[in-house]
Amino acid sequence: MGMPWILVFYCGRGDRKTKRGKRFSHSYGNARPRNKKKGTGPARLYAPPAPPRKDQFEDGEIIAIEIDDDIME
Repeated sequence: MGMPWILVFYCGRGDRKTKRGKRFSHSYGNARPRNKKKGTGPARLYAPPAPPRKDQFEDGEIIAIEIDDDIME
């Protein structure tokens, strides 16, 4: 006979109790302690926000469209 049920064990990214699961869920704990001595890197330089990008289809051209009344009847 076989087992009537299937046991599911999480041993990876889905398991928040493992180091890999902590990294995947961006959390810390006993399995993944924070290192207080480790620095965060050099300070970021201020960069002004980029200007809005120009739409490639917007060129200011106006096209006149003629509509025949015969189509509407």
